[in-house]
Amino acid sequence: MEIILIFVAGVIVLIIAVIAILKSVTHRIKTPNDNLKEEISNLEKRVKDLENKER
Repeated sequence: MEIILIFVAGVIVLIIAVIAILKSVTHRIKTPNDNLKEEISNLEKRVKDLENKER
């Protein structure tokens, strides 16, 4: 009986570990993309401002 409970607990811990790994990977992938999009929009604004100053 104890062996079955230990096995079930191990499976639960394994599932939680896999979920945590997947969440961390998606977070690491998503964060740089958001930062790059923000930086690109800032650069586009700067280019527009510079073009307007030239005119």
